[in-house]
Amino acid sequence: MPQALREILDSFPGKRVLVVGDLYLDEYINGRMEEISREGPVPVIHMDSCTRNPGAAGNTACGMAALGARVWAVGVLGLDANGDLLRQELVRRGVETAGLVTDGAIPTNTYTKISAGATHTPRQEVLRVDTPRPSAIVGDIEREVLDSISLLAPRVQAIVVVDQANGVVTPAVLALVTRLAREHHLLLVGDSRERASSFRGFDLILPNDEEAAAAAGLAITDEATLREVGRRLCLEHGNRLVIITRGKHGMSIFDQEGNVSDVPTYAQEAFDVTGAGDTVTATCTLALLAGASAMQAAMLGNYAAGVAVALPGTVTVTPEQIKQAMARATRGSMQEKCCTLEQASEMVAAARAEGKRIVLTNGCFDILHAGHVAYLEQARALGDLLVVGLNSDESVRALKGQGRPVNVLADRARVLGGLACVDLVVPFGESTAEALIRALRPEIYAKGGDYTLETVNQDERQAVCDLGGRYVIVEPVPGHSTTGIIERITAKGASNG
Repeated sequence: MPQALREILDSFPGKRVLVVGDLYLDEYINGRMEEISREGPVPVIHMDSCTRNPGAAGNTACGMAALGARVWAVGVLGLDANGDLLRQELVRRGVETAGLVTDGAIPTNTYTKISAGATHTPRQEVLRVDTPRPSAIVGDIEREVLDSISLLAPRVQAIVVVDQANGVVTPAVLALVTRLAREHHLLLVGDSRERASSFRGFDLILPNDEEAAAAAGLAITDEATLREVGRRLCLEHGNRLVIITRGKHGMSIFDQEGNVSDVPTYAQEAFDVTGAGDTVTATCTLALLAGASAMQAAMLGNYAAGVAVALPGTVTVTPEQIKQAMARATRGSMQEKCCTLEQASEMVAAARAEGKRIVLTNGCFDILHAGHVAYLEQARALGDLLVVGLNSDESVRALKGQGRPVNVLADRARVLGGLACVDLVVPFGESTAEALIRALRPEIYAKGGDYTLETVNQDERQAVCDLGGRYVIVEPVPGHSTTGIIERITAKGASNG
């Protein structure tokens, strides 16, 4: 099955899709809270970064473009700066924007998340600001949207409707896409936050369990009610396929013949579930266009969602990342955090694009002990993603002498990967971590408390300074060292002998 899934992924490039629906600008402001305003009892956030990504239908469109498809978007923007920014971000991510409609009477749909931490505390969300929910489009704006859809539909193989109940997906829009899908033999896919009951006669709809229950008019309380909800959305609403996403419980697939299949989730630590549903919609749509079965499409969607939730913010997923997720699942969870420098660079870049602070540390970690764990936990608290450079067996031997390492690289990587505070493990063979620092460009480079700024490797220190990062010495836990442990074991063995 993994080989078949890889072949399906390889056929995504060149697929042509029209995405219709509510467009959002997702804005992430990250900073530090270091003082209280003099004008009132409110915190002052010193901004470190501000990133912007297309959300909702925009994220679905960008997700398919990242997977290799050619994508057109139809939606409504305000005549404002955020509308210009959203259009620019769509273009930058490879989405065709000729079908976008501008309405000077409304602001561009925007939500802003403000997150902050302090010097020694992790970052957390402190405020979210949304634009008011717009009313349904009418008159000339609706006609422009309908005209854009009619113009673009003959160019594509699928239409995806993404409805956030924010005005674009009107009854006239639904009627038009349904008619055009029949006329041009297009795949018709729907994803609605609140109105999945309005999607009828689609080839695929992808509600989550809460949305599905609302659409079917039945609360999901157990497997029996889940299956009844799926049956209603297929048979009574006339949808060919229904995939209900269920968070940690995976997905359930329903079809017109009454068949039900469950796809378990692929375990990932969820940093941020924002946009995971968009990722599933994008992946499943392209998989079906590529000739996948419903089960294969759901499996690929599940892998893609696992990648998306493991990264912060609204993100898109590449075919290579999905393949890596499949490979990790095949190998087993023991190695899922261990990756090459190239793979780590890609994941770090995605995290940084969402305003996350990258922390890098490195070491031999030969016999993992309480001092190591405390040190890694403190390092992780300095930022949002901790990358651990792990010395190869040869470099450990060069640093520590013959007889080391006690544990080989694979075993050391497995143990490090089992720590919740460690996000990525990157083996390296050089004598210093300078190449790691220059490749990953961490905001913070952490070293254990047995070093000082004078005794650390000065090439590493210079690399951190060149890249504008911060060098942090983490306080040690007294009485804990690998060398000390080995000496105590050796001494005890000698005394027992």
